[in-house]
Amino acid sequence: MPLVLPPDEARAFLHGQAPAPMLDLVGMMACHAVTAGLRLGLFDALAEGARDLPWLSAELKADPEALSLLLDLLVRTGYLEREEHGYANSAASAASLCTGSPTYYGHVLPVWHAIVGELWDGLADAVRTGRPPGGFYPWLEQRPRLSAAFHTLQGGLASWLAEEVVELAGPLEGATGLLDLGGGHGLYSEAFCRAHPRLTATVVDLPGALEDGTTHERVTRHTADLAKEGIDGEYDVVLLFNVLHGFPEDEARGLLARAAGAVRQGGRLLVLETVLEPTDEHRGGQAEAAFTAGFSLSLWHTQGGAVRPARTIEDWLGEAGCVALARHELSRSASHTLFIATPAGREALR
Repeated sequence: MPLVLPPDEARAFLHGQAPAPMLDLVGMMACHAVTAGLRLGLFDALAEGARDLPWLSAELKADPEALSLLLDLLVRTGYLEREEHGYANSAASAASLCTGSPTYYGHVLPVWHAIVGELWDGLADAVRTGRPPGGFYPWLEQRPRLSAAFHTLQGGLASWLAEEVVELAGPLEGATGLLDLGGGHGLYSEAFCRAHPRLTATVVDLPGALEDGTTHERVTRHTADLAKEGIDGEYDVVLLFNVLHGFPEDEARGLLARAAGAVRQGGRLLVLETVLEPTDEHRGGQAEAAFTAGFSLSLWHTQGGAVRPARTIEDWLGEAGCVALARHELSRSASHTLFIATPAGREALR
């Protein structure tokens, strides 16, 4: 986490009197150290209070000398505190790095640690040439544990957002068929089926994304590559949730057009996307805006995609022959926006 510096030291870094990249270097070291701590079970071991080095060494089955060096770095970077009886979690670590916490962040950090540590190599050459190396999903498939963590992360986000998304989508009276493109875990489809008893859903995604998906009785799963295959049939509701940002612009626009073509007369196309507005202000604050900018760069480098402004998504909907009915900024995520549209000239579901 960012170092809490005394005001005079902070000013020195801000005004070029000290090397600002040193703080990023310390942050990079801290990220590796925290990830190591998570893998060792360090923060959970301290969940009940302070412990000394011999106890931690025995509990974590770690070399005491090496462990002491790790602990010292985590103290210096604010993740641990040194107390009379040993080491203790800081308030930030207790809230974010202990598995029993409702605000646990330990499932996020190892995934991003691997993505940035392994896949961001060659970033300068990619930016220079404008040719991202891509390969995110083949890379992920070769790492089963990381793949499971990634899909758990995606499912956790969906579980958190689904209730609000379903509410914002409206009543959908008369709808019986839903198509969930790139829906993987199927949790959004399941949420819509629970809210609408007459609805049945089909989730379409790559095989790896569907392996641990929902088993809801009215949700079926179909394997397909959205980048290469067409979309058959017409549906009352089509979901395109957190998908467009993983594709280059031309492919994203083509996919959106195919999704719009699968919406029957009177139906709705629902698009959920992380958005990045080209302004200095962000409704989630500076930290959220910085993470979203990094997410966008990572999408480009590893998949050829990007996070786009909300206006761009609306323009693409228009190009796809849709009329935008509503745009909702989610309260549960400062970066997500839900777009509701219907094919032009068709009366939308109420």
